[in-house]
Amino acid sequence: WHDWYLAANLADDKNLDGHLLPGLEPSGVPRALKGTSTPFAYNDLRGFRDAIGSGKDVAAIVMEVERSEPPAPGFLEEIRRKATEIDAVLIFDECTSGFRKVLGGHHLTLNVEPDVAIFGKTLGNGYAINAVIGRGEVMAAIRRTFVSSTFWTERIGSAAALATLKELEAENVPARIDQVGQEFRDLAQKVAADAGTGITFSGLSALTLFSLGSSPQDSVKSKLTEAFLERGVLGGSSFYAALPHEVELRRDTYARILFEAFEIAGRETGVAADDSQDRQHRVGMGFHRLA
Repeated sequence: WHDWYLAANLADDKNLDGHLLPGLEPSGVPRALKGTSTPFAYNDLRGFRDAIGSGKDVAAIVMEVERSEPPAPGFLEEIRRKATEIDAVLIFDECTSGFRKVLGGHHLTLNVEPDVAIFGKTLGNGYAINAVIGRGEVMAAIRRTFVSSTFWTERIGSAAALATLKELEAENVPARIDQVGQEFRDLAQKVAADAGTGITFSGLSALTLFSLGSSPQDSVKSKLTEAFLERGVLGGSSFYAALPHEVELRRDTYARILFEAFEIAGRETGVAADDSQDRQHRVGMGFHRLA
């Protein structure tokens, strides 16, 4: 529903199909915004250069620093260099990646500094709070524009953010969930192989995404969600690591639930799974040793 984002589909209704959700209609977006937002694919420098052209009319480059795949060598560095060259503001959306690896933006681990970084979600541990940080020169622009003051005196989100940041640091949460995520990835990859499915995994360690061949992502998500719910687990086609998983990942029952869910998803989306008792026995024994 954001004009700056959906405006990309005014020129071509398929422009955003490769970005999160396909088939979005720019309903309510003024036609005058046609051509003001141009998408480019992650890790595609040629597409990025085509999108910005000469760069003389580019105000900002807005992107997630990393989500489903790691940055190719030199990708983020080239975007940073080009943004500086054309005097465009480089904005990293870290609402998803922030705090999943280090205390702060994931860009800190990648050694690429944006002009502006945006945080949310984890920042307030469920409470409504977002943070926009950036270089002084860029942030000074706020003084010259209008930001509604309706909620300026509402302090719950700010208090939640301060408490959350304190807890994240005290418990070393980012590093721990990064490790939990890697343990899950190792577990899930073995389970998927033993279940005879073509499920593959990508994304940050603490935010693992599942894919199954050429099957539509919505279909995979639906089948996995149904299979998990029937076994008492709230899950889908992604895994958001949390501290309680440190214990759950070592339970043999969790590995067996994963195995059954993956097997069902593979079978019902057209990827055959071998139902041999021997393979099921190996899975149970293999993950029992993790306890």
